[in-house]
Amino acid sequence: MAGEDVYNEIKRSPGLNYEVVGFIDDDVKKLNKKVNGTRVLGSIRNLKTLLKKYGIDEVIIAIPSASGERILEYVRECSEAKVAFRIVPRVKEIIEGKAQVSTLRKPRVEDLLGRPVVKSDVSELKDFFKGKTVMITGAAGSIGSELSRQVAAYSPKLIIFFDWWENGLCELQLELTKLFPGFKAKFVIGNVQDKGKVESVVKKVKPNYIYHAAAYKHVPAMEDSPEEAVKNNVFGTLVMATAAKKYKVEKFVIVSTDKAAHPKNVMGATKLITEAIGRKMNSKKGTKFMAVRFGNVLGSHGSVVPIFERQIQEGGPLTVTDKRMTRYFMTIPEAAQLILKAASMGKGGELFVLDMGTPIKIIELAENMIRLHGIVPYKDIEIVFTGIRKGEKLHEKLINSREKLLATREKRIFMTESLGFKMTKLSGVLRLLKSDVVTNKPLKIRRHLRELIPTLSK
Repeated sequence: MAGEDVYNEIKRSPGLNYEVVGFIDDDVKKLNKKVNGTRVLGSIRNLKTLLKKYGIDEVIIAIPSASGERILEYVRECSEAKVAFRIVPRVKEIIEGKAQVSTLRKPRVEDLLGRPVVKSDVSELKDFFKGKTVMITGAAGSIGSELSRQVAAYSPKLIIFFDWWENGLCELQLELTKLFPGFKAKFVIGNVQDKGKVESVVKKVKPNYIYHAAAYKHVPAMEDSPEEAVKNNVFGTLVMATAAKKYKVEKFVIVSTDKAAHPKNVMGATKLITEAIGRKMNSKKGTKFMAVRFGNVLGSHGSVVPIFERQIQEGGPLTVTDKRMTRYFMTIPEAAQLILKAASMGKGGELFVLDMGTPIKIIELAENMIRLHGIVPYKDIEIVFTGIRKGEKLHEKLINSREKLLATREKRIFMTESLGFKMTKLSGVLRLLKSDVVTNKPLKIRRHLRELIPTLSK
């Protein structure tokens, strides 16, 4: 019980200057019972009355496995009562089995939208990583850094964090060294396009698993620089996958995107090709290649949440492209957890698709973020509409019309076969792309991509 962990730490540490008044629990059987001498006062239904009755200054929401809807109830009650609130972070505490006062923080929008964390995955993943060496590319990125945190929490034999982003990698090293003192790791600065560097690292450390999260992901930027998207997303993946196969890596996991389903933009097209590369290189006796496809994650670098956050801090307005715009959203910790889960399940050749839940209207996300700051949308701060950008769609799809989802033993993970183009065309188009990337011919690159993927916009 996370609440009991926090309570015990407070009791052992008088310097924290907390006086615990009581517990809140939705289990009616616990009402008026005592936990280590302190009474369960009630449930969420009478929280507001209890806050007023006992003159509460702060509420600690210690339910790491709760749904976002449940956390939102506590946030709403505390906000209306003008009482401060903090929460116990969700995934780290479940993996390590202990909640700590030092990790308490203010709720974020991802806490309000996230789904429950599945505790049963933890023991299985601990066995999966036991004694293994793991390499994570794009380790300093949004998904890569959360994969890094979660893999580190499972205590494998060694982790190699690989990224070209020097500052991000150094920050990740400082964070993980503090969170997991004594864990065994190597932080390597390098580019996935650098064949010599990649091969030397893979040959030396001999990873059992590689999580390939390195990619350019911003749709408008890749529309303007298709040659860079192809260099990094396609040929960077090819370099990594070839090294993995050469040095007998057990599993190679490609982190993909919903934009690879029926792609209309360059970024989505390049990610569909990376899925195909994994599918082509998979073999029964060698490295097991698999891909995991999902939609937007809340709070990733350059995504809508940090943009809205900055706009709120600046007093607005918040900019939304279109009132009808919807996106699938998943919290970064949940996405990372499911990527690890899918990889542990994979036998080779799979394209996993994560259950992204129900699409969320971007306008509603903006309104909720404003409310999290205790202000009123359209009254205290404006929201304006700027129009759909080049390469964007109103609504995203996780699969195309020819792909069918198949259930797995994990209800939040499905499988499908990527049917985006004819595999027989792949090698020829890769040869053409390689030539045009070297000579920097973006128009020809788009034409070659469209030959393979006709849905790509002109």
